[in-house]
Parts: sequence; C-alpha cells; structure tokens
Amino acid sequence: MGLFSTANKESQIGIDFLPDSVAVAQVQTGRNNPGGIIRSEFVSAAGQEAQVEALTEWVSRNGLHKTPCVCLVAGDDCDVYQVERPEVEDAEMIPAVTWKIKDLINFDVTHAVVDSYPMPVWSKNKQQQVRVVAAREAVISSYVDSINATALALDALDIHELVPSNLHAVQQSAEKSLALLTLNAGNGLLSVYHDTDLYVSRDFMIGIEQLETASSEDESVFDALLLELQRSLDYFESFYDIGAVTDLRIFPQLKITEKMAMYLQNLTNFDIDFIAFADDDNSQGLEQQCFHAYCAALRGVNL
Repeated sequence: MGLFSTANKESQIGIDFLPDSVAVAQVQTGRNNPGGIIRSEFVSAAGQEAQVEALTEWVSRNGLHKTPCVCLVAGDDCDVYQVERPEVEDAEMIPAVTWKIKDLINFDVTHAVVDSYPMPVWSKNKQQQVRVVAAREAVISSYVDSINATALALDALDIHELVPSNLHAVQQSAEKSLALLTLNAGNGLLSVYHDTDLYVSRDFMIGIEQLETASSEDESVFDALLLELQRSLDYFESFYDIGAVTDLRIFPQLKITEKMAMYLQNLTNFDIDFIAFADDDNSQGLEQQCFHAYCAALRGVNL
C-alpha cells in the first residue's frame, strides 16, 4: 500500500495522532451531502498504547468497525524533500527518488518507506520537481498496526501538508490563487494554492495563544503575523510569476481570529473569509483540534 493510495467509499474517517491526544473526524462521502461532518472528537491520550485504546473505544462506541479511514503521519515521523523529477517511467519513480534522497535522510534508505507527488511546473523552471516523503519502515508499520488494532479499515496514510488541498474552498479555487491560514495553539501554517495546486507551505511560530496577547494598545503580534504572510506571498509572486494571491481563507473562526482578520483586511486587498464546512443543517460542527483529521477524511470525496 502506498502512502497516497485511494479508493471509493461511502463514509470515511480521518485520524490525527497528536502528542497528547487523538483527533478523529467522520464525513459523508456519498451523493447525499458529501463532505458533511457526521462526527468529530478530540480524545485525550498520550503514548501509542493509550491512544490505540482510546481510538478503539471510540470506534466501538460509535459502531464504526471496518469503516475506511485515512491516517495522518506526524511531522516528526516523516521527512519531506523536493528534488528534480528523475527522467524515468512512472513505474520506476519510487526507486529513482529513493536513490535521490539516500544521502539526505539520517537512516539506512533500505529501511525507508518512500512515496512522492509532483509539483507544478512554472515558467521559470521547466524541469519538473517532485516532493518526496520518507519515513522509517518501522514507524509506518506502527501506524498500520495501530489502525488495524482499532478494527478500522486503513485506506491510506497521508501528511498534514497535503490534506488541506481536499477542502471545498481549495477545490473551488480553480484558475486563481488562494492562501489558506490555519492556526493552532502555538503555531500557524500558510498554504498557497494556484489552480488548486499547492505551491507554498510554510510554518511559523505564531498561533492562537500569541494572538490572544494582542490588545487595542499593542497589536504588534498582528504586525508580526502580517509580516509572515507578506514574506510568503512575496516569495510566491516573485518566484512563480503567476499573479498575486487574491483570496485568504482562515481557520479557526474565533473572536481573536475575527479581530485579526479585521486588522489584516484594513491593511491588505485580500478577499478574507473563514473556512466553511457544510451547507447542510444535518452536518455537525467541527472540533477545532480536528481540522487536519477532517481534511484527511475528505480525501477522494467528490465535493
């Protein structure tokens, strides 16, 4: 099974193993309200054994045995590299990119699980680039064993950097450039898309906790966030030369992020809005910590 395999399903679960908890989200995948949130939950548990036990109990409690799922591999458990695409047939791609990164990883490449995905071609660089994801075989086996122990049906492993591409807002951004700003407690992630392709993904150490320190007298944290946005977007515009970002979408929607959005709106020309999750009143809300689990659950869903 490749890291990025996929299949057709009627319902799907996304799972995100975090340092002290498990975030889970289940979405509808059929014709009736595809992408609608059936349930999401943030379960406190630290350590693999405790997390598997908590997830198993959640699966049993909700009667979700054998439900297809997509599990996220933690950022600390994998490495991502960008290299020139080897001039080989698709069937030979994995061995070729594995050879390319053998001197970049800090363990024996013969014990690595490797997959890749293409990067867009742009006017300044006609040489196709690929992103290569590498993880220790033992680590991937641990994820597979953990999911199997819960009686869920593992459909694919994925990474945090890629799954926001599954969002409806991104899928609707054909022929234009869109920036997606997602904030956790202590950090943020800016993803820049053009015509639904991911061009830029950048972490920075400003999160909700830092934003909460802003006051009407001291809005320096908003200035710092704006600077991070401008640096990333200036890079995107100058390096790729495909136009300016026009739309900014934000998650989560809280009082402090609404205040931040108003601040940004006064100083930029973006069309700023917050990520919406469903148009159907039957859909449930999304737990804030389950954002990436939800994005993973959307994999392959025709929104």
